[in-house]
Amino acid sequence: MNNLIKKTPALASSRKQYGLSLIELMVALTLGLVLLGGFTTILMGSRQSYRVNDSMSRMQENARYAFQVMSQDIRMAGYFGCSNVDDLFLDNTLNYTQDATTEFRWSFEQSIEGYETKKGATAWEPTLISGTITSPLSGNDIIVVRGMESIDGGVTARVFEEPSAATLKIFEGGGLEIGDVVAASNCRGNVSIFQISDIVTVSGVESLIHTAGAGTPGNLTNSLRDEYFHTNDIITISKISTRAYYIRTNSNTPSAPALYQKSGSDNAQEIVEGVEEMQIQYGVDTDGDGSVDVYQAADVTMSNWANSIVSIRINLLMHTLEDNLASQPQTYTFNGETVLPTDRRLRQVYSTVIALRNRTLK
Repeated sequence: MNNLIKKTPALASSRKQYGLSLIELMVALTLGLVLLGGFTTILMGSRQSYRVNDSMSRMQENARYAFQVMSQDIRMAGYFGCSNVDDLFLDNTLNYTQDATTEFRWSFEQSIEGYETKKGATAWEPTLISGTITSPLSGNDIIVVRGMESIDGGVTARVFEEPSAATLKIFEGGGLEIGDVVAASNCRGNVSIFQISDIVTVSGVESLIHTAGAGTPGNLTNSLRDEYFHTNDIITISKISTRAYYIRTNSNTPSAPALYQKSGSDNAQEIVEGVEEMQIQYGVDTDGDGSVDVYQAADVTMSNWANSIVSIRINLLMHTLEDNLASQPQTYTFNGETVLPTDRRLRQVYSTVIALRNRTLK
């Protein structure tokens, strides 16, 4: 009996596990691969969802910013301080009749202008003047806005004495430079447009010189209408320019359509990437009550630029900057046409309507 009891520990020790069998090892590896595959699928799905959401957010933000930039200019089209370009007392003294290109840049009597082109067409209607807008992408509309360079209201100053010869004397306002093209308004509906050829400051009084023939485009005449400015008049002087918004191909690698702005004779600047197409319609007031009666394309309404356009409707086709977001090319509809692209980007159409304040608040 004692001998049996002594042998029991040795018997238990011989039954300890020293390893896994081949079958057990294969089962463990299979389970591990299944779990790893599940984790990988979840990770890839999360990453793809992040890419889609991030790209959609960027596309929406690009559209918002594009509308914001264009809206600031379009709303204030024709605003020159205290008056708008539709007043009968606009006096443009610039030498802007030298050629068609110069006239396009400095003809501030026409505060808003558009150019229409159809899908697949290579020409714009009205005819786009060569050299005014660089490398526009066909099939997209162009809008031109003339007015103040910024929305800060310009410089407010008081006239020191009535103008004589080529000099407008004001109590020092600051911010103006030689060569600036400016609009001076006396807040009674009178506006004079001229280019500053020199500035002389003496004892807090600025003499804005605007001699004829100097500068680009220069002044056709050095006289301002006598009834426009009088001693102690409060006037607004603002820098003005012509700005065009249009679609062209950028220089990125790979290149892609983008929204550009061209101001005066400066080089065009890319404003927003990912803008594939832009179509614009103009709200026409046919009965003179300040509200839109019909929306028309630029080639239809080009005879009404002077004062009948009261709002602008802009449609943008945006695409994501990243490709391969969808499992296959996604069909989209824009401007009445359904298109199946060759890439796998995501696209969205965004629209806005912008009122021209100087036309609707008469």
